Amino acid sequence: MNELEITVLVDDRSIDEVKLKPTHGISLYIETMGHYILFDTGPNPDILRNNSESLDIDLSLLDVVIVSHVHTPHTGGIPFIGWVAPSTKTYIPYAAGPYFEQIVMKNGLVPIEVIDWIKILPRVYISKPYYGPPWEHFLIIDSDRGLIIFSGCMHPNYKEVLSSIYEYFSKDIYTIIGGFHLVSAPERFIKSIADYLSSVSTYVVPLHCSGVKFIEYMVMKYPEKLIKAMAGSIIKL
Repeated sequence: MNELEITVLVDDRSIDEVKLKPTHGISLYIETMGHYILFDTGPNPDILRNNSESLDIDLSLLDVVIVSHVHTPHTGGIPFIGWVAPSTKTYIPYAAGPYFEQIVMKNGLVPIEVIDWIKILPRVYISKPYYGPPWEHFLIIDSDRGLIIFSGCMHPNYKEVLSSIYEYFSKDIYTIIGGFHLVSAPERFIKSIADYLSSVSTYVVPLHCSGVKFIEYMVMKYPEKLIKAMAGSIIKL
């Protein structure tokens, strides 16, 4: 498998707050094996447009869009995708409901509800849905080095999700990237999650709702596991 490249388009933090607007949300542009994937869309179309254009990312090339769950920080950029890449297959969460499906269709995209494990491209999968609330699914890329798992917020139980993914592939986890929903979590819980993620994965890339305390603990305890990233970062795996 060729090198995989991830560009952070939208995040709560930014490498350049003038050029790339930081905001509460997440959107990741993934290039792998000649395919172009968008994982979540950020909270609104203007920020997605500004940041993607500032980074010279052409979203008209997208093969697929994955919406991890229906919260606005992940879905708000859909109108911009519909404008630049109409008719793109857009994988939406189980039980997202007819209203959200209509939003996707109204913006010229093709909604596909994820009800179970699905292979969407060579070596690229979406997990079955897990209940948080809300229902959330995860993008997995089966790389030569191990599984690369993309998380919107990780609302469901961490161990249930990661154990299930490991069992499905019978393969070690190489990298976990995305939001971990820990901004307001108690310090003890933050530490326990950092310990757990570091024990099951070679690298951890916290974004969006993972929080400063989580990153600080990773810097102190697991610096060799941590990959720091924010809007504008490019990660090669």
